[in-house]
Formats: sequence, C-alpha cells, structure tokens
Amino acid sequence: MADQPVREDHHSNVDSDDSDTFDDLFADPPDYYPPSPPPTTEKHALGRSGVQLTLHLVGHSVLEAHRLWNGSRVMADYLEEEQEQGRDLIRGKTVVELGAGAALPGIVCGLVLGARKVVVTDYPDPDLVDTMRKNIEEAEAGLASTAGSAALQAAYAGPGTVVADGYIWGGDPLPLLKHLEGTENTPDETASASEAQKYDVVLLADLLFRHAEHSKLAYSVAQTLKKTPESRSYVFFTSYRPWLRHKDLAFFADACAAGLVVEHLLEKRLEKPPLFFENDPGDVSVRSTVSGYSLRWPVEGEDPASFWPPPGGIVGESDAAVTQEGATATA
Repeated sequence: MADQPVREDHHSNVDSDDSDTFDDLFADPPDYYPPSPPPTTEKHALGRSGVQLTLHLVGHSVLEAHRLWNGSRVMADYLEEEQEQGRDLIRGKTVVELGAGAALPGIVCGLVLGARKVVVTDYPDPDLVDTMRKNIEEAEAGLASTAGSAALQAAYAGPGTVVADGYIWGGDPLPLLKHLEGTENTPDETASASEAQKYDVVLLADLLFRHAEHSKLAYSVAQTLKKTPESRSYVFFTSYRPWLRHKDLAFFADACAAGLVVEHLLEKRLEKPPLFFENDPGDVSVRSTVSGYSLRWPVEGEDPASFWPPPGGIVGESDAAVTQEGATATA
C-alpha cells in the first residue's frame, strides 16, 4: 500500500473547533486508497500419505510471496519421492530454505522427511515471518491429529524442529547459523569444526526471476552450505517469463563463480499449471515446466567451471530461445 501523502497544517492559529472543520475538509475520503487484498490459503497433498497441508499466504507482497509457486510444490514432491525410493536426501540433516514464502518444502522436510532442524526464511517483513510461523504451527497441529499418520509422526523430531526467521540474501549468515547451536551437528572427517555449524541442505524454490539478486543469493548459499561431499543445495525454478529464461539460468554462473558445482536433476512439465499472469504471452510449454538443479562443493580435482555451462548444452535453453525470437518478432 502506498504511503499517505503528508499534509501540512497552515491553520494552527485558529481555535480547536475550526481546526476540526479544516481536518475534515482536507482528509482523504474513506475509499481514497484501494484496500489490501485479504490473505489467502492454498492446499498441498503430501505424496506419501495424501495428507492435506493448508498453507496461509499474505494477501499481497511486492516480493511475490502471496503465491504458492510451482517450483515449491515440485521441490516438495521431489524430496518426498526420493525418500520413497530409498534415497534419504533430508533425514537426519539440517536444512535452511531461502525466500521460503509459505515455506512448503521446509515444512515437508521437518515434519515428514525426518530433518533434524529446519529454518525457513524470507525477507524480514513481520507479516511474512508471522505467516511462515502460522503455517508451521498449523502443520504441526494437523500432523498430530491426523488419523493413520503414525509413520509421518515417527519422522517428526518434535516442536522446535522447524522455525521461521527473517533474512536478506547476501546478509551476514551468522543469525541463521546460530539456529544450529545445540543440534549436535557434529563435523565428519571431511569438515572442520566451523563448517559443522552450517547446513547440510539449502533450498531455493522459484527465486531465480530476481535477476539482480543472483550474486547475493549465490553468496548466501556458499556461506550457509556445509563443505562436505554430501551437502547439497536444491534449486527448483520455473521460467514464468520464457523470453527471460536465459537470465534465470544466469544464476548458475554466479553459483559457479562462488565455487559450487552445478548439476541438472529434472524437467517436470505440469499438465494443468495455475495461470498466475492472465496476459502472459509466453510459451505455455516453457512456463509450465519446473527445472530442478543441485549445487554442491567440488571434490578434489574438480573444476566448477567445467560443469557450467554443461558440455552438452543447457536443458530447455533452445526452447526458450525460440520463444524469445518469437516475442521479438511480434513486439
């Protein structure tokens, strides 16, 4: 909502009754500013059990936190599916989610997939942080009351496993790392004592559309991801503006510059994607697809620059290039 214009009072020499009259005269009418949209909710079904999570969203956010984005849903499903296949990407690990919004992937990690500690973060706006906390509390209460969810409850480490906090990308990571104190996040033989107090997993879901923030985002990943061979950052995103996909993908050059190895995981085409932008002229095949990548630290002898751009070409880049040419031709 825009700030109300400041009106100077040039009538301070009149008596109080007249001042009230002038205040009424210069006051903005009640409907001068449009009302803020009310908060909304979205539902997400857990893949393993079908249990429905109800997630609250702020009514409007210039940070686009008022939507439950495709990348967030697909990331949560991917992490569940991997565990179902016997690949424990999350169990027993510490997790931080950046730009979490409704915090769906982080909540799934903490309540369903057996993470030891999860910190979900977004811009330190009180409404955003309070909404994340509300989603955590309601998900915890819902899990406890769900009939037949013994397996889910067994994976949950208990209250305090998932917490919410404000964080600005590129900022001092120390406040985030302090959440790990007391988690017995002990170092293995490949990590120093200081590295032990970093996260095993860093989650980024549908954040790459903020092109100007890429270097800060890559910095935050590098500062919070533990330097062990098993540590991973998962980056899932959708090019909702297909003609700018090349700019979305440019994030991985920043990740590479930060010393991280980039590896492609998946391309998932959604059959009935939500239409977030009614007048979006982009190719529906591109803006209906979620791309998944992982970031990790190189092992001895590896050069991150040899992984990005990948020798075989970037998946989906040619489709986006065609879309970009079409957009230029019709502009």
